[in-house]
Amino acid sequence: MLQRKMLMSIASVLVLVALIAGATMAWFTDSETVAATFTAGTVDVGITDPTDIEIVNPGDIINFGAEEDAGYYHGFDNDREIPQGGYDRALKISYTGTKAAYVRVLVGAGWVGELSNTNLTLEGVEGSHWVLQEDMVDGKYVFLLDGILNGADEDFGDYDLADIANVPFTVTIDGAGTGNEYQGAALDMEFEVQAVQAANVDPNAIPFE
Repeated sequence: MLQRKMLMSIASVLVLVALIAGATMAWFTDSETVAATFTAGTVDVGITDPTDIEIVNPGDIINFGAEEDAGYYHGFDNDREIPQGGYDRALKISYTGTKAAYVRVLVGAGWVGELSNTNLTLEGVEGSHWVLQEDMVDGKYVFLLDGILNGADEDFGDYDLADIANVPFTVTIDGAGTGNEYQGAALDMEFEVQAVQAANVDPNAIPFE
């Protein structure tokens, strides 16, 4: 009887030791879950709407890219003995995108109706960062920014908006080529600005289209 009680006591001790050992061998564990949101950048470009010109004259020059629209004026230059008529018109882009971008401006110009546009000459401004391209797009002149415009969150570009906001060029109405058939005719101009993110884009094949 005594031997049986001793065996039961020993067995109880062994079970207790096993339980203690098992508890000390338990793994430490922990876990944590996090979430992340990846927001796409933006390309958001705009352009001003220049003030209409009520009357244009043969021989006038319309100067775009001024700081602000100005009225009709006459002035002399070094090569002329008669006053040249002209207008200053503000044409500015705006950019609120986050991405650095390639930018171009498309300019359409033409007389309403069946009148010829051969009396119109559009030229870029020497020294400007907006370069008039040789090829037109959909019958429109193309001015390409000669570098990358910085965005709000990307500044690896060549220019900040303040440096290139004005888009300068001139439109000249040839006096000798503008006869009486143009009296009262309207000259329509259309301006469009396009932007494409610069990151991961081949500068020699910018996909504006």
